[in-house]
Amino acid sequence: MKENDFNFISKNASKEDIKLFLGDLDSENETTFKIEDKDIMANLLFKAGVFPSVTQARKNGWNKPIPSGFSSFHAGKNKIRITILNLT
Repeated sequence: MKENDFNFISKNASKEDIKLFLGDLDSENETTFKIEDKDIMANLLFKAGVFPSVTQARKNGWNKPIPSGFSSFHAGKNKIRITILNLT
């Protein structure tokens, strides 16, 4: 895993789902976050360091809900990889 990779996992993901998602990575490392109930995409991009604030992320069009299921994309000038496992 590179320093530009960030993982976001929903709170209701089982340990088996997390192991499949992360593989051998430690789920408590500094680039893996739990998705909070109030979070939107702007919150995730702020946590990943793509934007300096949630407000700035919202102004740049990320004021939308987190997609359900698995998603992965690159964001920002530094091409930070965002990987999301959002089980609803």
